[in-house]
Amino acid sequence: MTDRERDVLRREILNLIRLGHNRWTSIEKRGCSLGFDFATSNTVKRQFYGYLLPFGHVERIERGRYALTEKGKRLLALLS
Repeated sequence: MTDRERDVLRREILNLIRLGHNRWTSIEKRGCSLGFDFATSNTVKRQFYGYLLPFGHVERIERGRYALTEKGKRLLALLS
């Protein structure tokens, strides 16, 4: 996966959460159906749990539900 593909996937995941898709299953399903050949269940999971969540762009508000943080909003603005 290239840096550009990672950025596109991260932007789309953050945008999904911003639009109200705050449950992991919804994020995963919609992330995989974006129409990009690199957007698989595994790559969505890696970007979400391996980058966005640990680096504080997304926070867990309760089991299975997530919200954008201020840091996530700034990243989304930067990637858009």
